[in-house]
Parts: sequence; C-alpha cells; structure tokens
Amino acid sequence: LGPDVFQKLYENLKEARQQQDAEDGIAQEALSCLEEKPDVGFQMHQLLFYEEELQL
Repeated sequence: LGPDVFQKLYENLKEARQQQDAEDGIAQEALSCLEEKPDVGFQMHQLLFYEEELQL
C-alpha cells in the first residue's frame, strides 16, 4: 500500500466519516484505488471506527 497511499486514503475516509457523507460516494471514491485489495479498505474502516470509539 505504501505510506503515501495509506495517508491519503486514511484522510479521505476520515473526512467522509466526519461529514457522514459515505452514502454520497466520498468513501467509495477513496476506496476505489483498492478494488484489488478489499481487505485493506475494511481494515481502514476498522481503524477509523476504533479511533472514534477511543475518543468517546
């Protein structure tokens, strides 16, 4: 995946979750580069979920 791609994907997904616009395609657009690696997208969503839980 590489650190640059990870950072960009992480930031895009975090922004989408904060804006609650996942249904509008922001999250899907961010994940489109990972079509061949769906497990990475799932792991990114898990990471963001756990970060949100820790902030509560």
